[in-house]
Amino acid sequence: MEKIDLINKKFLRKDLILTIAKYQIYYQMALGVLVKETCFDKDEIEKKLKQLQLDIDVENVLNVMIELIDSFYNDDEFEIIFEDNIKVNAFLHSLKDFIEKNDDLTNKEKVHISYKEKIMDDAFFDAKMQLHFDDELKHRVNYWEELITEKIADEIKESALNIIKR
Repeated sequence: MEKIDLINKKFLRKDLILTIAKYQIYYQMALGVLVKETCFDKDEIEKKLKQLQLDIDVENVLNVMIELIDSFYNDDEFEIIFEDNIKVNAFLHSLKDFIEKNDDLTNKEKVHISYKEKIMDDAFFDAKMQLHFDDELKHRVNYWEELITEKIADEIKESALNIIKR
């Protein structure tokens, strides 16, 4: 498929909302795992999540989508590559933000290397996370449907098309 065709498809309101929702869930799940595995008790976990106040940057998600289309548009397995890379990018983004914003974290480089290896080796996302993802997806889609109108989706698509055409 051509880049322009993929932009037209992936940046339709419905697909755009779905991708952003997925990215956000993956990001938040990764953040939860990182906090849980680096904190010592439940109270500390809740306090740390509130303190960090991390969430996705939608512009970053859109840029990831454009990069994936630009890089893999002619691959026969594009849809699989796209989905896998949305997940991996969300996990890596969460890891990066967690390490940068967590002033209490010791051995930041060791933590980064360890979790990055797990993510890249597909050893981070497990069945329990998949169940949580499946349970949360509809709620996240509903949330983004309230924010992204047809007009906004069209504007985003036009912007993506302009970037690809450069």
